[in-house]
Amino acid sequence: MIKVHCFVSCVCEVIKRTPGVDHRPFYFGVWDADFAVSPQYVLSYHSEHTRHELFRTWYHQLYGIEICQWYDHSRSKTENIDHLLRLMAERPPGRKIMVMLDMYWLPERENKFNQNPFPHYVMLETTEDPGTWFMYDPDFRWEGPLPREQILAAIAQPTVAGGYFFDDVDICHSTSDTVAAYFSTCMKLNQNPFNAAIRAVVHAHLEQTLELPLAHLETALREIPVLAIRKYAYEHGFAFFCHALGYSEAAFEHWCDEIEKLVKTYTLVHYRALKLARTGDPALAEEVFGLLDAQDVIEFRLKRDLQNLFEQWRPGSAGTTAIATIGDRSPAREGA
Repeated sequence: MIKVHCFVSCVCEVIKRTPGVDHRPFYFGVWDADFAVSPQYVLSYHSEHTRHELFRTWYHQLYGIEICQWYDHSRSKTENIDHLLRLMAERPPGRKIMVMLDMYWLPERENKFNQNPFPHYVMLETTEDPGTWFMYDPDFRWEGPLPREQILAAIAQPTVAGGYFFDDVDICHSTSDTVAAYFSTCMKLNQNPFNAAIRAVVHAHLEQTLELPLAHLETALREIPVLAIRKYAYEHGFAFFCHALGYSEAAFEHWCDEIEKLVKTYTLVHYRALKLARTGDPALAEEVFGLLDAQDVIEFRLKRDLQNLFEQWRPGSAGTTAIATIGDRSPAREGA
């Protein structure tokens, strides 16, 4: 699984490399992770107000690691870069330094979504060559050396601002009670915020709220592909509970197919919205809303199924809920 959520990918990398510690529960917060809709009804996966407080809080609760914010938004970009340089020079063993940069300014790197700007978190280390830094990008599964000045130029862009550090020592095993509390905090069983936001943006343009022309819809919804991939995080949730409850691989693959369908259909939503923006034909909005209604059906079903698995797994549960309660469409459970 790649390109799901860059902040989460960075902090989970050390968890994945720690024997016996499970990174999958941390992804419970990703499928409905925060995004922004601007006053001009532009949907964005990142905004200047994004601080990842939920993830920082629960990372400490689950794994005992504090994620410290080194970037000071009250200071200038120059001052923050100077701070980064000091952190890099004084980095103790085991410390991971994260920074947000604009990937558009690193043409050697992949920019699959063709975004400009493209805010993205990576981790950095120095090398023996003062002019070269080593970049770790777990979200894109890429690592390698890049010119220091080029990285600093990408950090210096006015489109990005953010940075954290954490130490990969004394990583704790998550207790079942903490995992259960995190799941309950993250699960929005009766809401699909992403679908609701897309609907609101389309309605605002149809109704000419703020006198927005339909053509503006192309810009307003251009980040649908970036946000849609967050839904792949459901795979981590199903994998965690299916493994713990002894479900078959076939059962897990069934849910993966549904998740794939959910993600891929957002491509159709995006294309229909683009067609609406470019033709100005308001009748096409019904196609967009119809697709979003179908997306709600799939996602609410996934959430109910995942909640059902959680109820079977959670501490104190008798674990007697039958697979049939999840739906006849689900493959049989092993041993059932």
